[in-house]
Amino acid sequence: MTAPTSPTKGPWPLLIAAGVSAVIALILLVIAPLIASPTQTVFFVLAIGGWLLAGIVSFILLGLYTLKNTQRQAETFYVEDTTQTLLYRIIMGGSFVLVIIAAVEIAFYVGKAVGA
Repeated sequence: MTAPTSPTKGPWPLLIAAGVSAVIALILLVIAPLIASPTQTVFFVLAIGGWLLAGIVSFILLGLYTLKNTQRQAETFYVEDTTQTLLYRIIMGGSFVLVIIAAVEIAFYVGKAVGA
């Protein structure tokens, strides 16, 4: 005899990690023009760090969240959590915007420091 199935939701840790990654990227991208000029290496390092966190880490974590969430929906009694869905969309959209901001900052550095 099998035990009754308890309801499950999406994996919060992956979603939280993606959100933290996006927030750290936001901080790096806001700090970059405040503490350095586009000709300084620290500006470039902060922009690359923001790009990596928003563009690579956040999207990989969101992909893993989607994979685990889909597995949970298929395997067990799944209860949709609208808060998770909303956060997923906010983090996805925010990360997309942050990647664009990081690309602009990287372009500023390349245009001023390398192109000069």
